[in-house]
Amino acid sequence: MLSALPGGAILSIALLASVVSEPAAASQSGAPIRELPRPTGALPVGVVTLHLSDHTRQEPLRLGGGVRELMIDVWYPAEPAEGLPHPYFDPRAFNDAASADRLRGLLRAAYDEIREGRVRTHAKQRVPFSRSVRRAPLLIFSHGGGEARETYRAQLEDLASHGFVVAAISHTHEAVLTIFPDGRQIPLAPGRWPSPTSSAFEGLPPSEEANPDRLQWWASDIRFVIDELVKIDDARSSTLPFAGRLDGGRMGAFGHSAGGQAAAHACQIEPRLRACLNQDGLAAFAPYYLDSREWGMTQSFMLIVRNTPREQPSPEELAAMHMTLEQAQQLLAKLAARQDASLRRTGGGAYRVLIDAAKTTHADFGDLPFLQSKTPSEAERHAQILESVRTVTRAFFDKSLKRSRPPLLEGRGLPKFVEAVQAFEPAQPPAR
Repeated sequence: MLSALPGGAILSIALLASVVSEPAAASQSGAPIRELPRPTGALPVGVVTLHLSDHTRQEPLRLGGGVRELMIDVWYPAEPAEGLPHPYFDPRAFNDAASADRLRGLLRAAYDEIREGRVRTHAKQRVPFSRSVRRAPLLIFSHGGGEARETYRAQLEDLASHGFVVAAISHTHEAVLTIFPDGRQIPLAPGRWPSPTSSAFEGLPPSEEANPDRLQWWASDIRFVIDELVKIDDARSSTLPFAGRLDGGRMGAFGHSAGGQAAAHACQIEPRLRACLNQDGLAAFAPYYLDSREWGMTQSFMLIVRNTPREQPSPEELAAMHMTLEQAQQLLAKLAARQDASLRRTGGGAYRVLIDAAKTTHADFGDLPFLQSKTPSEAERHAQILESVRTVTRAFFDKSLKRSRPPLLEGRGLPKFVEAVQAFEPAQPPAR
């Protein structure tokens, strides 16, 4: 179904029901079904998948030219209702040999379970919006570079069960795979953005910095999705379940890795956002870059980061860096000061949440370590890590957008794997 939106954008609703197999088919085969961690909120979860076209931007990597296109999943608090379960990944991807091969590289040990529909999820497609939630805060989510929006479902379902609407973006050409309703399957384009050629710090490889054009492009995706969802929310003729239920005064953005950097940059360019959160996304140790005035953002901000021990570089590492120990220590001190500066220069205040790096990995912010687990004890550990991430993320947005006062943001009742929560007071922006 296609419908025109104001401003010339085109929205298409990808109704996946026609290509979804019921999970019961997998269970009948005798193969075990793995269940994702359950949402912790009281509300059921609904989801709808949308195809958006941004006619204000041309897609440089689209053969023959064309506008920027995105796929998003919108998760929302729902009424208890019968409905089709939402598949973990679009089954069409596994019917194409090249796409299946790409997913095999990402999903690894979880590939067969996901391909065969043996991952039980907790959302129903297009079920009615919860009557108990009059207006819901809106969150926009960005995946990590080369990852997929689909593989963060445990986080997204959980937020929706607590009354948030969450729109998860596939950044086309920078997700491992993006599948459009007409069957086009767009793979990752690794060379889309060249590596930076310089660094702000002598001795730091330029590859440790972020490409500013990439940050702007992803942040523009976030801004465009906000525009389109606001239009849908205002359109009286829309039949989408969340239409008329979004609270435009309570919006935030978050993401993992490169998506976390993009979410932070989105706060710098989009004043409608009131809070942004970066999950383990650092460029030269910074969660985002200060502007020319050495200012960060007016909004509230959180960085969740794995607390890597700062051990002395080995002689071999120093030789590779072409540095003395003293020079390396000076560089590390400058990088630490850079991160602190980004957190001290936010108008809404900031938090840094330190996660135990020895017991976690960078991938633990998504579902795959849990789904790739080989033993029940390993799966339980990854589920607990996910729950820690979900709890901290929800606490930040509860405080920023719902005006609650979660005790863990005051350092009390920290979940497992969280070593510390550091608070930074709101700052005053510099005079223009």
